Amino acid sequence: MSGKLGEILLKENLISADQLKQALEHQKTSGGRLGNSLVKLGFLSDDEVTAILSRQYGVPSINLGYFEVDASVIKLIPMETAMKYQILPLSRVGSSLTVAMVDPTNVFAMDDIKFMTGFNIEPVVASETAITEAIKKHYGSVEDVERKKEIEEIVSFIDEGQAESVELEAEDEAGLNLAELEKAAEEAPVIKLVNYILTDAVKRGASDIHMEPYEKEYRVRYRIDGMLATIMNPPNKLRDAIISRVKIMSKLDISEKRLPQDGRIMIKMMHNNKKKQLDFRVSVLPTLHGEKVVMRLLDKENLRLDMTKLGFEQDSLTKFQKAVLKPYGMVLVTGPTGSGKTNTLYSAIALLNKPDTNIVTAEDPVEFQLPGINQVQMKEQIGLNFAAALRSFLRQDPNIILVARSATLRRRKSPSRRRSPGTWCSRRCTPTTRRPRFRA
Repeated sequence: MSGKLGEILLKENLISADQLKQALEHQKTSGGRLGNSLVKLGFLSDDEVTAILSRQYGVPSINLGYFEVDASVIKLIPMETAMKYQILPLSRVGSSLTVAMVDPTNVFAMDDIKFMTGFNIEPVVASETAITEAIKKHYGSVEDVERKKEIEEIVSFIDEGQAESVELEAEDEAGLNLAELEKAAEEAPVIKLVNYILTDAVKRGASDIHMEPYEKEYRVRYRIDGMLATIMNPPNKLRDAIISRVKIMSKLDISEKRLPQDGRIMIKMMHNNKKKQLDFRVSVLPTLHGEKVVMRLLDKENLRLDMTKLGFEQDSLTKFQKAVLKPYGMVLVTGPTGSGKTNTLYSAIALLNKPDTNIVTAEDPVEFQLPGINQVQMKEQIGLNFAAALRSFLRQDPNIILVARSATLRRRKSPSRRRSPGTWCSRRCTPTTRRPRFRA
């Protein structure tokens, strides 16, 4: 085919002999068909290649960019077959199935598709580039298909009875056997499924994972680019085992099912051929049909500590920098979840973090660990709350205090050096009492 196509193109003066030579070398190096190489090198457009192919094979051509494919027709041919033969099912009328093909003379492909679907095949020709793009559009990427298969294998493996011992009576809280629940959470299929959910969220670039129990289903969703998308529906009988596994990983009390709990999971994984350390902030909320788990992915590589890259307008950036650089006062950073409070606060702390500055933070939770900053995790269950932490901070000789839960940045008047016990000196060397003073 390549030789015939090249001869036609040369005969009609659509390409030069030198361009044909370059295209053949590109084809030899990169693979694929000659027409695709000509398009990639910019010698011909996709429409020109399609028109030539139509004349060469004597079959109609089609511009797939303007054709709306029926989803029910796509299901007739698996993605593996479509990629193998470079084809795309387009429409079905009676017993005939119209299929876009790169090579309509491929009788093996025609016979295989006819045997698979039971329909008579009516071929139309399209370029390799157009069909490849259409396959991605209608079937999804290869990674998506492999991911879907892996999910189905895990769920089917569990659903075939491998984890029957984890089924619990949801209505009978008093009959809950903690030993059985913990054992179920440690079973290989459940561990594999939870690990897959965590790592898959990272690969997809999700910011949050939602595990939601309902009366007749259990749903797992990811928030990707601000939008929630359903990823899988594990068997409802695994609900308690999955939740318990997450609780064990985040060091929460698996016996407590009536009150909200907060925890943290730290994992290491290989992503894009490099080792990454990731934190998941875990929140467990009791709902009508069980406990809902939401995990916020905290990727340190995505933390931006440069204020100029946070999206501030120049006037606002100047005002904010001026406020945080003052030697006294308070800065409030407020906003809804996901609005950028953490990035803004940490970028401010990074700006103020100097060897001569003592910075102490009270956070719930500590989302990212920053070098040179004394970060304190609040633990309400042992009495370490914000009030207790702030009382202790006053004895820690702080220059700057960050209260992360309420998104408040407080700065104490900065002493230049210590004059005598019980006395501090500001930059103007004005004596103050030992007790720090805050100004709003």
